[in-house]
Amino acid sequence: MVIFFNKSGDMRLQQMSFMILFVFIFFIVAGLFVLSFNMGSIKASAQQLQKEATLSSLETIADMPEFNCDSSRSLCVDEDKIFILSSESQKYAAFWPVASIKVRKVFPLDPNSQEADIPCPKENCTFYDIYESGQKNVIEYGTYVNLCQKQKSLGVVEDDCSLARLEVGMIISG
Repeated sequence: MVIFFNKSGDMRLQQMSFMILFVFIFFIVAGLFVLSFNMGSIKASAQQLQKEATLSSLETIADMPEFNCDSSRSLCVDEDKIFILSSESQKYAAFWPVASIKVRKVFPLDPNSQEADIPCPKENCTFYDIYESGQKNVIEYGTYVNLCQKQKSLGVVEDDCSLARLEVGMIISG
């Protein structure tokens, strides 16, 4: 029994297999390109969502009972409360959903102070470092709040308020 091979049929079979292989490799490369493009947009979307969450947490943190002057005011921070929280910050480490929390006094500042940043509880201090996670890649966002402290004058207790900036830091991923 003799078997004859058709060389033109073998050539067509080889051409078809190379064409299928080429199309397969083309779709793999195109798929990797689309996947890398989508991963970039997913990373950008994740960073945008993280930024929005940090910005929305600004008002939430300012209105927490641990910070707020009283429940009827929004964006009002009690200086006596943050004074205590700044000294007990590590006990609340798992409580905070952010990387850092600071309250920086804006107005009025003591004109005699030489340094720009004097941490509280020193005399003529300019900022409270309430929480610091120790992360390196942190970007801070802030909003202006009333910083009020109870003062007693002439037998009446009233709020002595100044302008401050509540700064909340978020971890930069990537």
